[in-house]
Amino acid sequence: MLRNLVKTSMVLMLPMVMSYADTNLTQKSDGLTNDAIFQHFETLKKDMDKVFERFNKEMFKDMKIDMHFPKGFSSSPSTDLVDKGEAYELTMDLAGMDEKSIKIEIEGNYLNVVAKSEKRKEKKENDKVIHEERQVGMVQRGMTLPKDADADAYKSEYKNGVLTILIPKKK
Repeated sequence: MLRNLVKTSMVLMLPMVMSYADTNLTQKSDGLTNDAIFQHFETLKKDMDKVFERFNKEMFKDMKIDMHFPKGFSSSPSTDLVDKGEAYELTMDLAGMDEKSIKIEIEGNYLNVVAKSEKRKEKKENDKVIHEERQVGMVQRGMTLPKDADADAYKSEYKNGVLTILIPKKK
């Protein structure tokens, strides 16, 4: 019972810790990029991804139903923020997300992106459902933008699973 409690706690808490660490790692002005504690979190995340990948392979290897679980368990998509001179370009990997569900919110200097996906797969034989699957997913990413970003004038595009947000600098 204790083992299950520990596993559940790890599954629930680590994505939140990693999201916090990822957010802080992007804030170069605070000097957190080289902070040893966040490097340890990144190492811990990679180790946990390996553990869960191995667990998934072992747990479902004898099942006749094809069970697929995504690698890792973070709900925070990979994000890059690049200074392009007169603007900042933010790219975010959102493969498989429904374009209409992508919500971009900017309040002050804080950017928040939420995206959802829902997929159905149904297998029928003689008008009877034999197998039905539903995959529902959601990702969220928040970050503090540089102080000179003109957040009210941003433009966004979603193409080939990548969200690109162009944020001009204040003049």
